[in-house]
Amino acid sequence: MDWNPREEAPLTWRQTASSVIRFDVRILYVIGVWAMPVTKLYRTYTGVILVLAVAYSVEAVMHIWSVRKNMEEVTLALSTYAVIVTSCFKLLSFLQHEPGYWRLVRRLDALVADQKRFCEERPPLQTVFDEAKKRATRYPNALRIYNTSLILAWVFSPLLAPHGQRPLPFHQLPLSETDDFPLYLASYLMQSLCMFSLCLVSGCLDSFFTATMIHTAAQFKILSLRIASLRQDNGERKQDTRSDVHEKVRKDAATEHVYEELRLCIRTHQEITSFVAHLESVMNPIAALQLITGVTNGCLMIFPTAASSESGALLKCIGCMPTICSQVLIYCLGAHAVMEQSEAVSEAAYGSAWPDTSPRCRRALLVVMARAMKPLTLTAGGIYTIERATFLSLLNAGYSYYALLKNFNSRE
Repeated sequence: MDWNPREEAPLTWRQTASSVIRFDVRILYVIGVWAMPVTKLYRTYTGVILVLAVAYSVEAVMHIWSVRKNMEEVTLALSTYAVIVTSCFKLLSFLQHEPGYWRLVRRLDALVADQKRFCEERPPLQTVFDEAKKRATRYPNALRIYNTSLILAWVFSPLLAPHGQRPLPFHQLPLSETDDFPLYLASYLMQSLCMFSLCLVSGCLDSFFTATMIHTAAQFKILSLRIASLRQDNGERKQDTRSDVHEKVRKDAATEHVYEELRLCIRTHQEITSFVAHLESVMNPIAALQLITGVTNGCLMIFPTAASSESGALLKCIGCMPTICSQVLIYCLGAHAVMEQSEAVSEAAYGSAWPDTSPRCRRALLVVMARAMKPLTLTAGGIYTIERATFLSLLNAGYSYYALLKNFNSRE
């Protein structure tokens, strides 16, 4: 797929109406991330979110400094603040690579549209497309609903405490002991709005990449079925031509049809391969941030839970752990599906009717098999390969970090 300057033009609301990931793009627009189109007013909206993050950071630093001698309080405060820092970096990374996101959406829609015409003619291919569409909607929506409900529960939990003993939702100001403090309401609203908006930013960007990886894996699977179907189509044509050995023209036409179909499959494979490379370049900074945050936040939340006897801290940590794990897991599962389906193209090419095809068809299939045998991987930061095994290795790293914190605390 050649570069087209119009692919990096800003998207509009109307242009996203036919996109397979229109809901993910539009919700990013609503929460102040994805400008459609880019205007000064919308940039101001995004800037307000960053200003809230700066104000939140001031209170977080004040809180961490006031409890610096309490290891349990420090780790819990750092884990909460890490969510804000990671979300801000994700937002800034998006703004820095914004044209790449516009191109990503357009290229994905072009790939889906190119293969959709084959799906309409073949029910098995249409089934793969419909299943991918459902998964790309259900999984991100489930993650967004869970994250939103968790943040709302955390925000409103201080209101259940007795009057005069209501803490701030995330970080306590050292100058305030009760909710009678004049700045309590302002601080409460600032922390709540900042955490809610930035958690939505982080979660919706994760959901966007999850939906993109699901559709990418589906495109590889549809391509594999198209290549594998060459075996059936060629076999049927071979039986037809055997009925009349003198019809050389029909046999040549059938061979030419198979080659033309294979040529279209090769072109689609090249376009999907190019798209995956672009997806990797856009996604790897955000994936790296999420994986690092997932490891550190996991152990930072487990540590105070194991060391503290307060039920409030325990409930907060128990509620947050599934979110941290799921945000890491969706990247690992999505990237693994892309890698697995890209390798399946080689098996589909080998399983086709290549012995019965013409020499140029066999040469073309050999090139496809050789290229597809090298799996297409998505990485975190361009260094660490993301796959299912990555999730287990991150859990092991998180436990090792937790053990280090525990040993360090026991020596004090």
